[in-house]
Amino acid sequence: MITIVYSHPYDGSFNHAVLETLTSRLEKENKEYTVLNLYADGFNPAVEAASLKVYSQGKTADALAQKYLDTLVKTDCLIFVFPVWWGMMPAMVAGFLDKVLLVDTAYKYDTDGHLVPDKINISRTIMFTTSQDHTSYFAPFFSDYLPEHVYRAVGFDNPEWYNCAQTAHGPEENRTEFLRLVNKIAREL
Repeated sequence: MITIVYSHPYDGSFNHAVLETLTSRLEKENKEYTVLNLYADGFNPAVEAASLKVYSQGKTADALAQKYLDTLVKTDCLIFVFPVWWGMMPAMVAGFLDKVLLVDTAYKYDTDGHLVPDKINISRTIMFTTSQDHTSYFAPFFSDYLPEHVYRAVGFDNPEWYNCAQTAHGPEENRTEFLRLVNKIAREL
């Protein structure tokens, strides 16, 4: 199954156009997918005391976080769609990682104490992001740190990152070409 984690509060945004391009193409290709729309679902990205109390046991007090985790276990291809704000992922996406990726499901510890994947086995991980600044400014985090130190540990394999730079203030062709790329990738899934 394909799972799309979508994080943007405004349906008139370019991120929403990316989501619509993805879902439209997936429907045309008769691909099974689900959208985890963090804002529309009312996801709370803050780890609350009740969840923190059971976190080390691989549990959560947040039913929506558990639902998301159960979805990830059944996911073959994971797609993130979100804006780059202040040089990184929005708090909503960081909170998704914090609350949903639980020990004994998303990861476990090997004999040397390193995090290794557990029950999540995603064969392809794609990030579609948008930014106002140049893509190269964000590459150390999105191309290097995140795939190597987070995704690999939780079974989000073969990460790819695509960023539409200068989304709001750049030329229209930036957005047009990016949507073509999104459509092409979705068609090939």
